[in-house]
Amino acid sequence: MADDSSKPACNWWFSTVVVVDLTLLQRLVGRLFCVVILLAVAGCFSTNPAMHTVSVDKRSHHVVIRYVRANDTLYSIGKKFGVDYRLIAKRNHIHYPYRIYVGQRLYINRTAPGHHDLTAEKIRRISTPYRSVHKKIKHKRIHKKRVRKSAHLAKARGYKGRLIWPVKGVVTSKFGPRGSRMHDGIDIGAREGTPVHAAASGQVVYADSRLSGYGKLIIIRHAGNLFTAYGHNSRMLVKKGAHVRAGDVISRVGHTGRATGPHLHFEVRRGSTPVNPLAYLPR
Repeated sequence: MADDSSKPACNWWFSTVVVVDLTLLQRLVGRLFCVVILLAVAGCFSTNPAMHTVSVDKRSHHVVIRYVRANDTLYSIGKKFGVDYRLIAKRNHIHYPYRIYVGQRLYINRTAPGHHDLTAEKIRRISTPYRSVHKKIKHKRIHKKRVRKSAHLAKARGYKGRLIWPVKGVVTSKFGPRGSRMHDGIDIGAREGTPVHAAASGQVVYADSRLSGYGKLIIIRHAGNLFTAYGHNSRMLVKKGAHVRAGDVISRVGHTGRATGPHLHFEVRRGSTPVNPLAYLPR
C-alpha cells in the first residue's frame, strides 16, 4: 500500500512547475508581441520607394477638379491646392499667357483627359483674329517683360454681357465628367418642337448637321470671342451668316444626332475653351 504522505509534496512540485511554465510563457508571448510591434513601426517608416508609390497611386484615384470662379487666378488656384501653377497649366494644356475663364474646368492632380472636341475644332477654323499679325507681334515685343511676370496673376475672364436661358426646362445633365467621357455643356429637357432662343446677340457662324453626334447644330459668335452652341435641334430657323438678337427664336427642340429623347444640348465657350454654362446664365 502506497504512502499517502508523498502526495502533497508531489502536488506542490507540479503546481510550482506549472506556475513557472505559465509565467515563462507569458514573458515569451509579451516579448514576441513587442518584436511584432517594432517591426510594424519600422515598416511604416521604411524608405522603400515602392511603398510610397503605392500610397500616391491610391490617393490619385480621387480626381480633383476646380471650376474657375470670378477673381480666380492660376496662381491663387495653385496656392489653394498646393500645386505649382505651371504644373496646373501643363496638365490642362493651357499655354502662355495662361488665360483662364470663369466656369472653366481645371484638373488639379492629373492631366486633363483628351477627347476629340469637334465643336472646338470648328470654332478654331471659323475664328479670325481681330488685329493684324503685325500689330500682334509689335504688341508682344513692347509688353513681353511685363506680361511674363504677371500672366499667372491675371484674373479669370468673365463675360460683361448677360446670357438668357435658350429654352425653358429642367437641366437633365450638367457640365463636367459624365461616365468615361466629358460633357462640354448642359442638357435642358423640353418637349419636341419647343422654341430655342439665342442666348445673346451675335452672328450665326455654323448651322448644319455635319458634326457627328450633335445632330442639327447652331453656333453663334458673340462679343468678347464668346460662342454658344445649340445641338439636337429638330429644325433650324437661321442660316450661317445671319445676325440675331438675344431672345430671337433660332430653332426647335428635337433629338437629332446622338440623343435618347428631345432636349437641347447647350454649350458656352470662350474661344474654343468649354466653360460651365451655369456660370453665365441667370439663376
